[in-house]
Amino acid sequence: MATRLNTVARGSEGYDQLRRRFFNERVPDIHPAEIASPTTTAEVVIAIKRAREHGWKVGVRSGGHLFFCSALLEGGLLIDTRNLNRDIEYDAATKIATVSPGHKVEAVTKYLRSLGRFFSAGHSRTVAVGGFLLAGGQGCFLRGWGYTADSWITQLEIVTSKGEVVIANKKQNADLFWAAPGSGQGFFGVVTRIWVRTIPDRKLFDMTIIVDSTDIFKPFLRWVLETSSKVPKYGVDLFYCTFYADKDDPNGGHESASKRVLFSINESIFADSFDEAKVLASPWDVIPDEFKSYVVGTIPLVERTWEELWAIQESFQPQGNGERWNVDSILVDPTVSDDALIEAITPALYDLPSRLSSGTFCPMDYYPNEAETALSLPQKTYVSTMCCWKDAKFDSAVDKWLLDAYTKADTVSCGHVGFCAE
Repeated sequence: MATRLNTVARGSEGYDQLRRRFFNERVPDIHPAEIASPTTTAEVVIAIKRAREHGWKVGVRSGGHLFFCSALLEGGLLIDTRNLNRDIEYDAATKIATVSPGHKVEAVTKYLRSLGRFFSAGHSRTVAVGGFLLAGGQGCFLRGWGYTADSWITQLEIVTSKGEVVIANKKQNADLFWAAPGSGQGFFGVVTRIWVRTIPDRKLFDMTIIVDSTDIFKPFLRWVLETSSKVPKYGVDLFYCTFYADKDDPNGGHESASKRVLFSINESIFADSFDEAKVLASPWDVIPDEFKSYVVGTIPLVERTWEELWAIQESFQPQGNGERWNVDSILVDPTVSDDALIEAITPALYDLPSRLSSGTFCPMDYYPNEAETALSLPQKTYVSTMCCWKDAKFDSAVDKWLLDAYTKADTVSCGHVGFCAE
């Protein structure tokens, strides 16, 4: 039976709905000539050859989480990998799973958990694996394990720009394998299968401290930085988030009415027992007296499910109700002092441009080797602002705020890596 590729041309029924399948409501006015939805690697080959025949540039979309929607290319071909190679496979002998770029974090995590295995996928359940890995993969517990693309991927199946199917790993087509992490939309082919290493599954725990940082932001951030260095790396995620106290007000407007900036300290832990997790979380047991009166809420160490952790993540990244997004981020230069860092990033974390926006600060302590992976920037700390709003009339103002905040933050930056991926 001949292989048939499903495509939707511009102007056809369902085209615009498929074109706009992104996390961000703010989809640019860019229209590919066709959108292809392959189900097999062979169909991706057909898509690439079709693009070559017509002289089309090719964009690839997996989960649609890249806020800038850069998979859309005017007059080009959009390859949507949502239905590509849908079967997840697991080899019990090698402990390696094979997944598709279109598989989302939730599907992969649940499948492997049913087998008692774990793979360091992303923190959001709706992010797809392909774009996540090509952005490098800021996966779970990377402080001890490194980026997912660097530490967890054993090989890739790739359709090249010539329509050839190749396998890439550290020995075979090693240049393509080296180039994939961090390349994003600039990668030299279409990833169609991904082989991932797995480890035995463990329990999940987390704890949270929420502080009203409005009047103590800089000294409190300094204490957080000092305490972060005391937290063990292996099996621990540190996630700090700033947001307005009325972020979840159902009657709230574009701007915050309270202007109270809350600071959330969250530590997620991958451990065998509560006692082990308690030791890993112990650096946060004692809060300095000068900050105690500003604590507005705590969630003591508790065992969690992935569903609970995903829901917490989604409370800061709402979708489906007209949310518009813009985001910027930096990787902090490891040589800068804490004082210089705090001064440079305070606008990005504290002076948020809308009620729904939030700032993130994540210690990572990961230093990749350029000889092993293209994504080789020092990953000491990640700082990002997720700007969210609903009315298009604020687009320009929010964009300007973000540019100004990160022009200042750039003074302590060693580079940038995408927060969310296709």
